[in-house]
Amino acid sequence: MRSALWVAVALMVGVGVGCERPSSQKAKSAFVVRPETIDFGPAALGRTKAFKLKVSNGGRASYRVEGATSSIPNVTVPPFEPFSLGAGAEREIEVRFTPDVEGAVQGAIELLTDSESKGAVPVRGLGVKAFLEVPETELDFGNVAMGLVEMREVTVRNTSAVETPLGLSVQGADADQFTAKHGDSDMLAPGEQRVLSVAFAPRRLGAAAAELRVVVCDGCEPAVVPLKGMGIASKLEVTPLRLDFGRVALGASAEQSITVRNQGSEPLKWSGVELQDNPGGVYRVVSAPVLVGGVLAPGAVVEVRMAFTPAVLGRAGEGRVELGVREQGSSAPGPKVSLTGEGGTSCVAVLPRKLDFGVVAEGMTATRDVEVVNRCRDSVLVNNLQLSTLTGGYFTLAQAPASITVPSGQSSFVGVTFSPRAGVVGASEGQLAVTVRAGGTTSTESVSLKGEGQAFRPCEYVLPSTLDFGKVPVGAEVSLGVSLRNTGAESCYLASMQLAAGSDEAFSAKPRENGVLRPGQRATLVVRFKPEAEGSFAGLAEAWVNHPSLGHPLVALMGEGVNGCFAVQPTTVDFGVTKLGCGPRARELVVVNECLGPQKVSGLVVEQTGTEFSVGPAGAFPAEVPPRGRVRLTASYTPEDDGDDTAAVRFRLADGAEYTAGLVGRGASKAEQTDRFLQESQAKVDVLFVVDNSGSMMEEQQSLGQNFAAFLSAANAAAVDYRIGVTTTGLEPSPGGWSECPGGAQGGENGRLFPVDGSRPRIITPNTPDAATVFANNTRVGVCHWNEQGLDAAHRALSDPLIYSEDDPRTPQLGDGNGGFLRPEAKLAIIFLSDEEDFSSQPVSFYETYFLALKGNDKAKLSINAIVGPMDLATCPTSSSSGSRYMQLASSTGGVVDSICTPNWAASLEKLSNSAFGPNRNFPLSELPADASRIVVEVDGVGVTSGWRYDARTNTVVFDREAAPAPGSLVEITYPLGCN
Repeated sequence: MRSALWVAVALMVGVGVGCERPSSQKAKSAFVVRPETIDFGPAALGRTKAFKLKVSNGGRASYRVEGATSSIPNVTVPPFEPFSLGAGAEREIEVRFTPDVEGAVQGAIELLTDSESKGAVPVRGLGVKAFLEVPETELDFGNVAMGLVEMREVTVRNTSAVETPLGLSVQGADADQFTAKHGDSDMLAPGEQRVLSVAFAPRRLGAAAAELRVVVCDGCEPAVVPLKGMGIASKLEVTPLRLDFGRVALGASAEQSITVRNQGSEPLKWSGVELQDNPGGVYRVVSAPVLVGGVLAPGAVVEVRMAFTPAVLGRAGEGRVELGVREQGSSAPGPKVSLTGEGGTSCVAVLPRKLDFGVVAEGMTATRDVEVVNRCRDSVLVNNLQLSTLTGGYFTLAQAPASITVPSGQSSFVGVTFSPRAGVVGASEGQLAVTVRAGGTTSTESVSLKGEGQAFRPCEYVLPSTLDFGKVPVGAEVSLGVSLRNTGAESCYLASMQLAAGSDEAFSAKPRENGVLRPGQRATLVVRFKPEAEGSFAGLAEAWVNHPSLGHPLVALMGEGVNGCFAVQPTTVDFGVTKLGCGPRARELVVVNECLGPQKVSGLVVEQTGTEFSVGPAGAFPAEVPPRGRVRLTASYTPEDDGDDTAAVRFRLADGAEYTAGLVGRGASKAEQTDRFLQESQAKVDVLFVVDNSGSMMEEQQSLGQNFAAFLSAANAAAVDYRIGVTTTGLEPSPGGWSECPGGAQGGENGRLFPVDGSRPRIITPNTPDAATVFANNTRVGVCHWNEQGLDAAHRALSDPLIYSEDDPRTPQLGDGNGGFLRPEAKLAIIFLSDEEDFSSQPVSFYETYFLALKGNDKAKLSINAIVGPMDLATCPTSSSSGSRYMQLASSTGGVVDSICTPNWAASLEKLSNSAFGPNRNFPLSELPADASRIVVEVDGVGVTSGWRYDARTNTVVFDREAAPAPGSLVEITYPLGCN
């Protein structure tokens, strides 16, 4: 645009047109920018840093800005509408820097103007790789009693010169028992060090293990902090903790026992058993002992009998029974045993129900397995196997039709073979009937069969004759691939690829089923080699293809187990599933020399059938690795098509020894994620009010008490079983002076429910007489204090020793514990009311982590809300300061935030009622969608296209209040995955 403008001017001058310049150009204009040089400083690779450039006119005549250009590709100016600047006028223009390589960049942007002054502005910046440091190696929470929460800390430091995102996740088999949050912000400033809180709340007896993964930089493997702890019920043994009744015929019942033993030296309180969750009414208590005095004596053992009677076919919903056994004087929840079972005509499952062999070459066969799973309590007999071909080719048994005994809890396999009939076009269909005898009952299960025959020309292929794993440290595992590639111009048929019988046990592989290979396509058998001792190992991989004489290719497998001082870590790099078109994924390889002397690596070779993998930097070897030395390499994977890819990275030493590392990945053209949620009933809700008891809160306390009916509006509509308690923001007793606080603690409740002297009911339930008056009195906590520590008060109210104890052992008052308030199966709602900022001892993230852990990391069971001083205090002149910490905690958990100066307390409390007692409306996604517009939501199998929205900030699907899924609904959310 600029060149066109000046060309036009030149033409006008060159032809001698007798036109005067516009009057605005007779006076001088002055192009001025601030600053004169744009310095972005350090910026993280792949992320955009923006800068506002101020453009002004320091002259008397106006000038026009048409656009802008940049001399370097990673500095850009977003398009803007052309504009004119009059004398003294000023405008801002945004300039963006997105570095893609490390190091300094320099250049300039030029604004295209008709000013007489030059429009060039120098630009410089520095691309850096963001990095976080996580020094902790392991967090051991030790023994933690069920129902309690133990906290630990992890320190994270940003060692880079740029702001860096902090990404956390907890993974592993017991991830549901650990909680970690990133803190007040998900970004770390340069050089910032942050202490992260990690919580362990055991939900099951026994050892728990998981991993805290911290993203340390783009493209890097996350830092892994192992987490471990032990859930205990110290003086109690309960076996089993899960009753699986297996598959039970409709109309029949199955019974099992739960054993409870007092292993301590003190008697335990016994109150019997209670069925807490019983979907469909299929579970029942057959018998439970009634103990004299309700006491389980030391060493005593009791047995509880449970029954399962299915009402419909299929898996029943999971039930729970609580065993009422606990220490004397405690209201801690008793241990819970999960109940599960399946309704059907038989307790034997035959899978799959439909078996499709796909396309099979004429003259060849394909064999697949049908699995017979015995879920009965006793062995079953599988006999009378009958195969019938309905149309097309032949379906036969792969073994003699003998009777098969399947032990309880185990599986057996029935092989079925499909052989096409020559000349038959189209699908072949058949059926397998399996007769099962369990006890005195007999049932027949059927499997439908399908296949298609097709004529193929002899397959042209290439396949390596050997696969050498080289030297592998004892106990380590290397994965390499045997790839058969179709080199012909027509498709060919692969019947199978597998390990041949007789191969050493150090080799393993999952067989590859039959399929058709298009020209150029390859099939890969991933073979794993894990030597358990020193020495040489051998095996054989085999394949079957359509060829009259070369239809059974073989590949020799070899490898050596060694105990040496040279190693490559990891021995196998698994890139997992990578979406096509996403660019390379990178992982690190480390060459380790633990020998006493140097080791010379004479060369590095990457062996693969394609070009998907690469290892760099180029020219890293030959090189000598000193004693205790490390050489770091980067392996990259860019899949080109669907399917498995493998490569061998060979490290050759000067003495001729060869060490091998394996690279494994899988390309996928379509990648989707489906998250499933069960909308639980909120029939039980525990509500904790934390009320400011400072000198300016009298009117607010009265308004809260007077509008109790508005708060209970949603609870009454849904017949919620609620428990409501009140505590204050005061931790230490007030010395008195201007005002006295009622309740027996002089304003220093320290987390105890008000009133601590028990002069009124401290826990309000639907059965509390005149509950509105009790609540009004309980919220008039007094105005004697000066130090608002509401977050600490809530934490202490819901932690040991108050949480389950009926008495606080630290005080002379009797019965001032909070036992009986918190129920593990109930939703927890915390509501803060204050006209001052919170001055508690920990960062906000600590409390978020703790409260989430208390509810098993289930965000649907936690609601934190705040009626506090707003950020704009001009709208609330009676508030002393903004309650920013309360608001931060409420916002991070999706709660309600309102002003303490609300003109309508009834409306505000009604919003709190909906938040506390209403159904869950927030469903957090496990991954980031590649395209939010393609999110598909289903409730109980029915698509829902309205009444919900996607919140990108929290990566959550949020339902409208009136559209929230009903209790018991199955919510399924499917969305496309992006690039990792």
